[in-house]
Amino acid sequence: MARVYGTDSVEEALDYLRKVSSVNPNDPFTLHAIGCQLYMIQEYQDALEYFQKAENIKNGFSSSNLYYLGSCLYKTGSTVESVDCLKKALTLPARNKVDQKGKRAAKRMLLHVGFEEDEIVTIERIDSEDSLC
Repeated sequence: MARVYGTDSVEEALDYLRKVSSVNPNDPFTLHAIGCQLYMIQEYQDALEYFQKAENIKNGFSSSNLYYLGSCLYKTGSTVESVDCLKKALTLPARNKVDQKGKRAAKRMLLHVGFEEDEIVTIERIDSEDSLC
């Protein structure tokens, strides 16, 4: 993903994104991008903070953000909260290819933690307003 920002280095991409974020600290998309860079280098706790900030600014703006938030929660030991976020990711409409990918990843992760396919189909029908994440 660093190449998207004109560099081969995740650290350089992070520097660039943090500068952008300092100009507009309430942009959930920039915060999400920072979280993705940190996730790539397995800095899950730091990534978690950025995904949470993005979600706090604009709740439910992206299935992808919710997938990454759920994945970071899982990787840092918060399984119950992780599942809530993954479920919510499935309830949101996929507005673009990034969201479609996030929904597919959330579904795979829910299957991995023991959900059955029919349970996931039921979750996908739930209105996102009812979710806890």
